[in-house]
Amino acid sequence: MEGNQAKICPAVWFSGFFGLGALVHLVRFFLRFPLVVGTFEVPLGLSLLLAVILGTLSLGLLYVGMRRPCCRKE
Repeated sequence: MEGNQAKICPAVWFSGFFGLGALVHLVRFFLRFPLVVGTFEVPLGLSLLLAVILGTLSLGLLYVGMRRPCCRKE
């Protein structure tokens, strides 16, 4: 079953998860979607900060995954 199937490094998969989180926070920030946890309203600035942090993690993991294909056998 290992024949022609290309394996992807886990860093690339995690990059996608962090990228999706960043996208969700950016959408919340630009649409001004209110988020209330209990009685606390989460500020929009926090979503922007999280979008920057998650986006940076996503790009970093994507870079590592593409530079060092850890699952590829050559």
